[in-house]
Amino acid sequence: MIKPKVEISEFLAVLDKAERGPMVDIKEWDQVYIYETIKELVSKHEIKLDTQDPGVPSDDALADRVFQAAFELAVKSGVYCTDTQRRMIWTEEELQTVLDRIPEEVQIGEGEETRTIKKRLPDQDAYVTIGGGPWGVVIPEELFLPMTIAYAQDEKTDFICTGALKSTYGHPIRAGSPWDTLACWQEIRLTFDALDQVGRPGLSVAGPNTSASAIGTVTTVTHGALRPTDWNNNSFMSELKVSYDDLIRTCHFIQTGSFVHNFYNPIFGGYAGGAEGVAVAHVAGFILMKACLFGDAFNAGPSHAHMSCDTFPALIPAQAVAYQALSRNTNITCANFTRPNAGPGEEDLLYEVAAYQLATVPSGVEVAKGVQTATGKNEAHCTPLEVRFMRQVAHAAEKLSREEADPLVKKLIALYKDGQQEMKFGKRFDQVYDVDTLEPTQAWLNTYESVSEELVNLGVPLS
Repeated sequence: MIKPKVEISEFLAVLDKAERGPMVDIKEWDQVYIYETIKELVSKHEIKLDTQDPGVPSDDALADRVFQAAFELAVKSGVYCTDTQRRMIWTEEELQTVLDRIPEEVQIGEGEETRTIKKRLPDQDAYVTIGGGPWGVVIPEELFLPMTIAYAQDEKTDFICTGALKSTYGHPIRAGSPWDTLACWQEIRLTFDALDQVGRPGLSVAGPNTSASAIGTVTTVTHGALRPTDWNNNSFMSELKVSYDDLIRTCHFIQTGSFVHNFYNPIFGGYAGGAEGVAVAHVAGFILMKACLFGDAFNAGPSHAHMSCDTFPALIPAQAVAYQALSRNTNITCANFTRPNAGPGEEDLLYEVAAYQLATVPSGVEVAKGVQTATGKNEAHCTPLEVRFMRQVAHAAEKLSREEADPLVKKLIALYKDGQQEMKFGKRFDQVYDVDTLEPTQAWLNTYESVSEELVNLGVPLS
């Protein structure tokens, strides 16, 4: 019998908050507890980011003020349970106890593929763990296995994330139905088949990503499928909301002793406000997810309200300072999440990936994740080549300070910012990769090599 990773009393306390907290109308939550509170805290703590010439902030005092504002938001607002319409409230002492108990390292994978993820600080030259894959991009059934093999065969990727099946055995997938469960099992079986074919059976798997429902997810966290060492996903909704589905996943994950990854995507231009508000919401979300969903690793993927990417120029400093705030003030294992606007075959895709890694790795993240190419909304628009590029830039960024990275990020943003409005979603996997050899076409490889050379000329220490 596997021992639960969290005492049942702790999870019961979370459920009590969801069932007994004060009732709040969702409009009041969004307007008062999120929008007005964040606006007030940004002003109170004098949080200001340069969004006219965005780059990498390196003011430790600013990062600490962002953390303090976020901690106050976590205490003042808490979390909104959408199923009970109640505020889940933690005291300052409860949240501080949660933060004080976080270890400095976590572990994933099995056997030769075991990876230990260790705490990093801003400006620290230390290894960044690499998570690569199609990250929830919808993939036709016939491409799922070859695409997964193509990603998994990169031996320098530390764990893999799955794509999402477009259909299951030729049938449409409906959330919460038997087709949902069947699709998640098919996704996991195909993924482990791919790992076996490339000789990496112990590689940690982040999935399933086909299902949006709890039932699809939890049925594959069991014997013969996802293991406790795999990267099990669970999340908040924007802004600072949680559902019973999220709590069902949490219950199953902690009972099975599973590694848990939590994520939350503040909306730039929504109730969180602009860059400063997104930074505060980002940090508060990590604190509250740890208290509510018991995660082991965390990422935010702030989204532009219209473009859905997290590489929008004003979002770069927001995420950088948020990760600095978390790294300096907690042991939370932080992962960035690369969601560019451009797609395969486009130079802009690589510029976006590079700017994002150069901003977040020197800011103290422990994990570089990606790439959810072309915002993740375009069928099969993703390839392993941008993951290879992401890895190379992330490891180069380990050697840079925030001050050294700042001018590089500014130059890269200038190269892609105007093109984001054009939605350069690029081409499908099978248009820029040979499906038989699982190698990039010469044209896509040429683009990758050209941009890599450009980065070296800018001063990025690519190996």
